[in-house]
Amino acid sequence: MITIDSTIEGVQSTFGEISDLLNPEGFHIGSGYTYEHGYFDKPLDWEEEHGYRYYLRIPAFAVKGEIGHPKATIRLGKPFIIKHEFLTTNDHRGDIGIASALVNQFTEPLPTEDAEIDEKWISRGTSTVQLVEKKISHLK
Repeated sequence: MITIDSTIEGVQSTFGEISDLLNPEGFHIGSGYTYEHGYFDKPLDWEEEHGYRYYLRIPAFAVKGEIGHPKATIRLGKPFIIKHEFLTTNDHRGDIGIASALVNQFTEPLPTEDAEIDEKWISRGTSTVQLVEKKISHLK
């Protein structure tokens, strides 16, 4: 994981306004969000075809209301780049049985906290953060 110092850290606005500014840049709220926090994710390697992905993530924390509600007030955290790697074959660690097949239909992500991130993705992520800083500078 590579953190990126940015002026967007600490910016507060409504979930709807921030989403409207970030969505056209390819950011989407990740599916694993809770009502208290989540991440605006943007894949950095959209043109690559391989079994892992690099993402720029901007953390979002609920200040008033719930993440996902357009009028909720949220605060942005420090952006970072992460390598999120998935197995592209069957997960041989999975349980066997009908219940397992219904619940564990996808492979587990591989641990990537210590994964090296190529300068190409760091540069692309940093440039994207600079663009976001310009787009949301009026919210400070």
